[in-house]
Amino acid sequence: MQLNKIYRIANNITPERDAKLEQLKQLITAKVLNPKKNRDGKENRKVLVFTAFADTANYLYDNLHEWATKTLNIESAVVTGGASRSNLVRNDFDEILTNFSPISKERENSETPDGDEIPEIDLLIATDCISEGQNLQDCDYLINYDIHWNPVRIIQRFGRIDRIGSKNEKIHLINFWPTPELDGYINLKPRVEARMALVNLTATGDDDLLSLKDKESMEQVWTHRDEQLRRMQTEILDFEDIEEQLNLNQFTLDDFRAQLLDYLRENEAKLREAPFGLYAVTAPLTHDGVPVSIKPGVIFCLKQTGEVEDNEEGKKLNPIHPYFLVYISDEGEVSIGFTNPKRILERFSTLCVEKKRHDQGLCHWFNEATDNGNDMTIYEMLLDTALNSIREEYNRKVNDQLDVSADALLPIADDQITEKTEFELVTWLIIV
Repeated sequence: MQLNKIYRIANNITPERDAKLEQLKQLITAKVLNPKKNRDGKENRKVLVFTAFADTANYLYDNLHEWATKTLNIESAVVTGGASRSNLVRNDFDEILTNFSPISKERENSETPDGDEIPEIDLLIATDCISEGQNLQDCDYLINYDIHWNPVRIIQRFGRIDRIGSKNEKIHLINFWPTPELDGYINLKPRVEARMALVNLTATGDDDLLSLKDKESMEQVWTHRDEQLRRMQTEILDFEDIEEQLNLNQFTLDDFRAQLLDYLRENEAKLREAPFGLYAVTAPLTHDGVPVSIKPGVIFCLKQTGEVEDNEEGKKLNPIHPYFLVYISDEGEVSIGFTNPKRILERFSTLCVEKKRHDQGLCHWFNEATDNGNDMTIYEMLLDTALNSIREEYNRKVNDQLDVSADALLPIADDQITEKTEFELVTWLIIV
């Protein structure tokens, strides 16, 4: 009964009532009627539309190809993993792509034996079956009719036209996001943007295709860029090569939650009785006889006090809100800020997960350095640095969101982090 009800409701959505399809037509029309010239002086009317589903691709082709021919005088085609269709050429995958991007595909002839110019396909609708391994840089205008949950796919799609050898001065990427009502249910936009930001950390910092943040802003927020740029001097990071190595666990804290759950099963009572402020001293383990390179410093775990559990804006800025993890070096520098808890937890795990008992030598060193805990001046200074970094980075992140998104909201006064905001020190790890 419920499925029949859904079916009846869905049947009411016809192409004539499809506002998204109408918006797509408007974008295509604006592009075709106002084409940009490439470096050869030729007007470029080509549009590439990506969708995740073959049914959607065929639906778009059925409702666009005749309209495009009559209204805009352009030829169109669709390619999916199962079949390809076009009224201009044979329904052949390679032939369609060649006629859509003849220069990059090195089509031998541009004229028929009679001297007439061979018509080209200007509108191509495709699924992710062509999102990698295809040179389609004759096109300068790509539309994501739907957003793939994996940001690597978005980068790969854009990489079809953003390629060496392109004759276009500029290329354009248009994204269709779910309606606010639908996104409130599936929460796609924040999840994809978060994953894109994390993917961006593994590249040059310029691969975030969903954000308009300028380079200066990205350098302020993602301090990991410098390290990755140094890697780029000796490594070639190609998303197409590493895609199979990327999985959801790389973009979530699920692995750490699983470790915590296993630990809680055996030690829940002990943890419930433990007071806040407990600390430990550790040093990097060696791997094949070589110490793991992790800077000396302190990892602080702090909790924002007050009624902040339902602070939705805070959760967008800090995945583990109301808890904050900050890694401060011995020099008083912020090695990793609170917006990157996964990187801090990775270091925490590397430092501690294999250690089953305390290190008597390190404990003796700490007692001597602090006069048996009576002189904690250095760690109080590092804690102040951590608190200041939370305030500064929080406010910077809020400002960045307000700058780049019309939907961003300023947190209410009680939820903002200021000099008056209070934190509890949950625990801290000293790294020697």
